[in-house]
Amino acid sequence: MRLCYCVVVRTTLDISDEAYYIAKAIARDQNRSLGRVVGDLILQSSKGAKGASIRMSDYGFPIFRCARPVTTEDVKALDDEE
Repeated sequence: MRLCYCVVVRTTLDISDEAYYIAKAIARDQNRSLGRVVGDLILQSSKGAKGASIRMSDYGFPIFRCARPVTTEDVKALDDEE
């Protein structure tokens, strides 16, 4: 059974002014929404990353493939930053 959801997610991004203005210009030039442009740029960059990829499962969940395995030390380092 394949479940399909057409859901629009709204969120707030904290990006640099330069990144915002570039994405806004692309959206204006291509007559697309800013959200669509930012989403497409993220997907394009994930496909270009060496060894990393993101794809959607048959159930609508993202599947991430990392360039290297995530270790316990990686997780602890991120916990220490918070």
